[in-house]
Amino acid sequence: MRGRRVKPPFKRVISEDSNQPFLEHLEAFRQMLIRCLTTVVLVTLACIPFAKPILNGLKAPLLKIAEKRGAEFELITTSPVEGFVQVVKMIFACGILISLPLLIAFVARFILPGLKPKERKILLLGGFFGTILFVGGASLCYFISLPVAMNIMFYFNEYLGTIANWKIEKYLGFVLHLLIGFGLAFELPLILVLLGRMGFITTQQLRTHRRHVFIGILILAMLLTPPDVITQLQMAIPLYLLYECSIGVLRCLKKGTK
Repeated sequence: MRGRRVKPPFKRVISEDSNQPFLEHLEAFRQMLIRCLTTVVLVTLACIPFAKPILNGLKAPLLKIAEKRGAEFELITTSPVEGFVQVVKMIFACGILISLPLLIAFVARFILPGLKPKERKILLLGGFFGTILFVGGASLCYFISLPVAMNIMFYFNEYLGTIANWKIEKYLGFVLHLLIGFGLAFELPLILVLLGRMGFITTQQLRTHRRHVFIGILILAMLLTPPDVITQLQMAIPLYLLYECSIGVLRCLKKGTK
């Protein structure tokens, strides 16, 4: 009599256990999203009492140039809810920007356990220098490029003999667009260094395509800044210098690995 083939009783347990790592990762991902959303909400709510100082800070370059030129101007609203909507947009944008370091830390905490030690080091350094570059680009815009742009705008108002009655929506959109644009544009050298470390590009390729990159940087500056040459050059020149610095950094890193 041939014995019946009995299925191992632990087969079902093994199959269930094999799914456990995926469930653990899914739970960790869910917790990361909750932390990120909670951080954004709390920081945004914390920014509400500072709405007026933040608005005054964004208006400071405009007020300074207007006072210097003796120009008349007003920031106006053209609908009953426009002021409220702009305050909400401004507070939310500030909440996102202030929360960004914590958001990056939460994402890094989720990703780091699955990376090799070398990859962890690259990611941490990338986040650190990425934050510095973003703040540096936004600071350059706020303290140098934005006053120059305001000066040029007032010049054309005086040339036309008009009074600057600007909508607050347009002004805040203009300022935030410039600040974020400069900050993101200054991430270029970090991206190049990371691509070089991963082997996608070489220093020889970067040196060979200098002309094409310079033209590309000019086009990028034209897209991200007002239509005046001075502001565009204020973005393009530092960006190209950072491009040359990234070539030097990659060269030094390559020598260090030999």
